[in-house]
Amino acid sequence: MTMRPAAGTALASIGLLLVLLAGCVPAAPPLAAPPERVDATTEALPPPPEVAATSVRRQAQEITVRIRSLGCEQFGVGSGFLLPGGVVVTNRHVIDQPRRVTVNTWDGRQLDADVTGIAVDSDLALLQLEDAAGLPVARLRTTAVRSGEPVVVVGFPEGGPLTVTTGEALGLVDGQLLGEPADVLRIDAAIRQGNSGGPVLDADGRVVGVVFASEIERGTALAVPVTTLVERLDATELVPPAGC
Repeated sequence: MTMRPAAGTALASIGLLLVLLAGCVPAAPPLAAPPERVDATTEALPPPPEVAATSVRRQAQEITVRIRSLGCEQFGVGSGFLLPGGVVVTNRHVIDQPRRVTVNTWDGRQLDADVTGIAVDSDLALLQLEDAAGLPVARLRTTAVRSGEPVVVVGFPEGGPLTVTTGEALGLVDGQLLGEPADVLRIDAAIRQGNSGGPVLDADGRVVGVVFASEIERGTALAVPVTTLVERLDATELVPPAGC
């Protein structure tokens, strides 16, 4: 991990680790819309690579969204994924003090989203879309991922084109050292700023984690395990985000 033996250095390293993917970056330039989508209410994402409609990679592309959050003092760029009912999962730090949040979907739609709640004890947040008709949704795995399992990490690094990165689950890390209530998942996959909130999928296309940070020195990613996400969804203990 990026942490050092001395407590002060360890805390500084943790801060650097979390800042790397905080999503608080200057506004990314608008992505060009294709000719068939030129109206002011839609903004197309770059077309994903052509892959089989039933493949895990294709499923990953279709359930993952790009998130832009205009906050009180900053502009956040990150990723998220869709659940049934127009619910979007992302990181709490991506939508910090939101004034307006927009979501771009794989089929070229740009939708406004309301922040319905954040988890005060983990880096998770839920958004609600008014119109999610026709959008594919993620399947959540109910069991923890095992070390050595192949995984796929999906997101919009730097707010740009969607990337699908293959990797491997390396095991769990003590989440208390990182401000998380439970162990977090370490993944052998390179990620960048903007991947925050994106899904980690297993070989069957089920979500096993939510990316929230990277370990700079290791070149690995950290994710909130799906078991923690399911607990937060079931407990319905989310609170409204802070205002300006």
